[in-house]
Amino acid sequence: MLAQIYYYLFGLVAIAGGVIGYTRANSKASLIAGGASGALLIIAGLLAPSLPGFLLALIVSILLLTYFGRSYATKKKPMPAIPMIVLSGICIVLTAIAWHAR
Repeated sequence: MLAQIYYYLFGLVAIAGGVIGYTRANSKASLIAGGASGALLIIAGLLAPSLPGFLLALIVSILLLTYFGRSYATKKKPMPAIPMIVLSGICIVLTAIAWHAR
């Protein structure tokens, strides 16, 4: 249950981040990526606590962690990399706990 709520909230944060990236930097890529990853996390929340929901959340979180980790390593810009790295890490841990408790 906690994982499901987190997926919804993380999805909304990802969508909001995409919108912010679009408005501040006129980045269509941010809007598309934030919208897609956010929508997938919300879908994962709808599917959880089933295996497909957990897998979808895990895959999206790992991809976000990888992208923002590499971005921070090269650009050294903490925003939005650090919050997304932390949120992705929390999502991975919550998913592992929820999957194991299933």
